[in-house]
Amino acid sequence: MQRFITVLCLALSISGLFSQNHFLVELENRSPTVSEMVQAYEGASSIPFLANDINGVEQSLLSETGKTVLLWFWNTACPKCLDQIVALNALVKKYPKDLAVISFANESKAELQAFIATTPVDFPIIPSSKTLSEGPYGGELGYPKFFMLDNNAKTKWVIPEVEMRGDFDTFNFFETLHVSLQKS
Repeated sequence: MQRFITVLCLALSISGLFSQNHFLVELENRSPTVSEMVQAYEGASSIPFLANDINGVEQSLLSETGKTVLLWFWNTACPKCLDQIVALNALVKKYPKDLAVISFANESKAELQAFIATTPVDFPIIPSSKTLSEGPYGGELGYPKFFMLDNNAKTKWVIPEVEMRGDFDTFNFFETLHVSLQKS
């Protein structure tokens, strides 16, 4: 009987410990806000990359020296991303000499080749870019997200997903930024 009482007391003590809130530990949020992340990127040299696009062509910032470069991070499951393709195609067509769009998509090369069979894309697409997008190019910024670089590959503006909600006119917005960079 003594052993039963001891086990019962131990069980009640353990039960009492787990029912109390003193084991709850709340950690402070240590992730930077979207605004803080944007500020950290803007004005800094862009992160270099060298990768083959879905056509096997090597893409890098060095090949775009002297141009405004728009880095676009997207995926085919993002409706806003899909809506932006027409505007980006129009920008590339209007400014072929001084604007380059390089896109980074999460999907594989085969998935993206099947996608462009029905949706024309007039700029390079680097496949399987999720690691790059969620690492050095701000994973917390959402999809789509843009990094606009000046002709010296310095990050001038970062446009996270949150800034493109609602009626965001991709063509006019980026055309305005591009023209202002060309004048400076």
